[in-house]
Amino acid sequence: MNIENRDRVIYLISKLFNESLSEKQQLNINNELNELILDPKWSDYIFWSDDYFYSDGTINYDKLFKKIDEYECSEEYKYRKNIILLVNKLLEKDFSEKSEMQIVNELNDLLQSTDWMDYLFVNKLCLDKSGSLDEKCFLDMVLNR
Repeated sequence: MNIENRDRVIYLISKLFNESLSEKQQLNINNELNELILDPKWSDYIFWSDDYFYSDGTINYDKLFKKIDEYECSEEYKYRKNIILLVNKLLEKDFSEKSEMQIVNELNDLLQSTDWMDYLFVNKLCLDKSGSLDEKCFLDMVLNR
């Protein structure tokens, strides 16, 4: 994560902890943090653990960012990126490396369900207005059922 994004994350997290916010404001901050931070478990680290706090109750941002940055090397991250890569190839009809059927079969194996087809091709819940994949929506739908 670059310095500018780190500064923004620190600012937003400190707002969550130090200001009285409406539910809508909290939701907006969480949404922005979800966009800035790749690790989907970032909030668990600070809301459900004491591992990233100093003894005085302040957040150890160096330790938190180290943990967040480790996510890009994780198997979970690689798994999610592979799913998105395959779905985008399917949506873009890019069958230069694998046939359409190979991609579909691989996604079925990875996702253990065929619900993903409905999210993309039937009710199109995970496509934005331009028809592009909303990656976060898709991963949330297929992995957090």
